[in-house]
Amino acid sequence: MELSIYNKYIKKFNKNDVETVKNLIDNANALEFLNKNAPKLYCPDKTIEETFAFRTWTYRKHLKETTDGLVVTEFLPQVSWAGPHNTISAALCFHLDEGRWFLFNDKLVNYIDFFLCEKGHTYRYFTPALYSIINFLTITGNFDYIENNIEKFERYFSKWEERHLLSCGLYWSVDDYDAMEFSISGRNAKFQPVKGLRPTLNSYMYADAIALSKVEKLLNRNNKAEYYENKAQTIKIAFEKKLWDGDFFKAVHINKEYIHGDWEKYNDEVSLLSVKDLTEDNNARELIGYLPFAYNLASKGKEKAFLYLKDENVFNAKTGFATAEIAHKKFLYSTDHDCLWNGYVWPYATSQTINAVISLLNNYKQNYITNFDLYSFIKKFAEMHYLYKDGQKINFIDEMMHPFIHRWETRQFKIERAKNEDIKFEERGKDYNHSSFIDLVIRGLCGVNINSTELDVKPKIKGIWKWFKLENLPFKKGIYDVYYDEDGTVFNKGKGVIIEKR
Repeated sequence: MELSIYNKYIKKFNKNDVETVKNLIDNANALEFLNKNAPKLYCPDKTIEETFAFRTWTYRKHLKETTDGLVVTEFLPQVSWAGPHNTISAALCFHLDEGRWFLFNDKLVNYIDFFLCEKGHTYRYFTPALYSIINFLTITGNFDYIENNIEKFERYFSKWEERHLLSCGLYWSVDDYDAMEFSISGRNAKFQPVKGLRPTLNSYMYADAIALSKVEKLLNRNNKAEYYENKAQTIKIAFEKKLWDGDFFKAVHINKEYIHGDWEKYNDEVSLLSVKDLTEDNNARELIGYLPFAYNLASKGKEKAFLYLKDENVFNAKTGFATAEIAHKKFLYSTDHDCLWNGYVWPYATSQTINAVISLLNNYKQNYITNFDLYSFIKKFAEMHYLYKDGQKINFIDEMMHPFIHRWETRQFKIERAKNEDIKFEERGKDYNHSSFIDLVIRGLCGVNINSTELDVKPKIKGIWKWFKLENLPFKKGIYDVYYDEDGTVFNKGKGVIIEKR
């Protein structure tokens, strides 16, 4: 019965799709491929259930077989800023977080090797790459890759240090390299990118250092483990001193234009920055302020900041999480660009923020955010995954959405530009692959613990859903079906969580 439900979703997605780009698995072969390889969720919430299926369907569109082996793309059409095979390193972590829950996950080890061997634009964007790669390889039972390639992991970390480490112990960055262009904090009065200290790269470097320290210890390389642990602690001390204003983690920048390639220019000035230097123009809360919680960089006692996710003057917009403070005077400032991080809602940022919420619930003691809040956030995210077109509601994901109107705004900007220039509109962000959803549901709502040696499930959905089933779930080389049945009457397998290994 469940499989027929999933098949119905896939057939619906195929029917409503205009397939302009075909990679490894086209729509004609999607049903067979996904039935064999994709995780499947069945639950009382049909919006989340359908969106979960939709994200498995969109993900396989981005699997691309190349002369360098299997890779995963962010955009389906070719974009000018991409690296070889249309790959973009900014989305790597989301590709791995989602891809680890597919049965073909062993094949994605090639994608990791492509990245660590620097065949793509490995250092163009900031990401917590090592953190995600190590988690992926551990969960999928491919730890031997780490052991055999530890030097590549160390080289990746050291190259970021060479280019971005400052004397204060933190790392400079610009919003462009976060793939978060035209933010409030990271632009001057002329909307030029400026160097600064941001929660992004510093959180990522902390996460990578902690992950490296743990694997070095497992490999009995204790001196190396201590080295990376010390790196992490240096970041933590400086980060909280410079970027916490007593209320929120914020980015702070100098007011001088950054020119690409000026790795050392203004570094002394940036190193002296702290939130005390913020002005009225750029003193905005931004969603990136939650990233330190996602990686346990934020120390205890700062959890109250999460109340802003429910505040309609800060991040709680009608369609999702606004990327910048709604009440700030530069919210949604006007500039001639179709990717804006001045308040628009992004699946990318939404995924990061829900990751932080999951970490908060798992690792911090607090009373500000509940399991029901997590469910509400994921439900709202699921409701974003539609396009209203010609009287139809179609499953859809794109780059960014208007915070108060259910409209994919990058797409709308491009439609209007095509009309004004009398040219044909062509989709760019359709089926955009720079966020997670499958992983958020599996780890968040269903409560799969990725840090356990055996599959361990503690649902956060108790009291909200009476039941769910996770089917075709890979974990450490095993394949499982997970049932949650509150009173034992739905599946007739017993009460609570039942795990069956195939």
